[in-house]
Amino acid sequence: MLLGSAPAEARTVAVSDTLLPGQKLLSGQYIRSKSGVYTLIVQPAGDVKLYQRGVKAPLWASGTWRPNSVLVMGTDGTLQVIYGRTKVWSMSIKSAGAKLVLPDNGNLAIYNTRGKANWNRHMVVGTLMPQSKLAGPDAAWDEVVMYSVNRIYTLKFLTTGNLVLLKNGTTVLWSTGVKNAPGAYGWVSPDGSFGTVNAFGDLTFFYQTRRAGSVLQLRDDGHLVMVNGRTVVKTFF
Repeated sequence: MLLGSAPAEARTVAVSDTLLPGQKLLSGQYIRSKSGVYTLIVQPAGDVKLYQRGVKAPLWASGTWRPNSVLVMGTDGTLQVIYGRTKVWSMSIKSAGAKLVLPDNGNLAIYNTRGKANWNRHMVVGTLMPQSKLAGPDAAWDEVVMYSVNRIYTLKFLTTGNLVLLKNGTTVLWSTGVKNAPGAYGWVSPDGSFGTVNAFGDLTFFYQTRRAGSVLQLRDDGHLVMVNGRTVVKTFF
């Protein structure tokens, strides 16, 4: 069991804090911050998790559960979890030559060739994949906010537990209308549902597409939609 460090079978892997374009991590392999405090490892069950030394709970996880999946830093700048030939999770925006870095502050990030972060572990960019989470500032996990690729629109939890869609960080375009539900987080399930809960796990908002594999997208035009393949099955805004 992993308690903030890599298991014995992974210790033969050369330790680096960077996954370069085209490189991948197989089950049990990892990258580690130069300080040795933070480790990103691919679990045998297929989940990719970020641990801090001495802390049992992961700081971040991909939420993927396909045994023997592979984490790939694509040459196009997208970070992906691949099972066989199937992409089960992806993150960031296309930016050729970008790399994944685990710095000493633990803020796992994808940096483009200009040294600018396209993504970090507190962000979801464009698409919320099944099992990935959004989280409020007072949730059990670190806060995770969703951004459109153009960064004009954001989807985030307030401390009240209300999930709000914002334009330019100030104008509210849509919300779940939830009140008095601190510690909120939300996710898309593999069965195609999207829901939010409070700190006690009580469901506060729920929508079921009835189409497995659907994802939540925040588009550059501000539309928040549930999509299955190329079909929009629900438009929230």
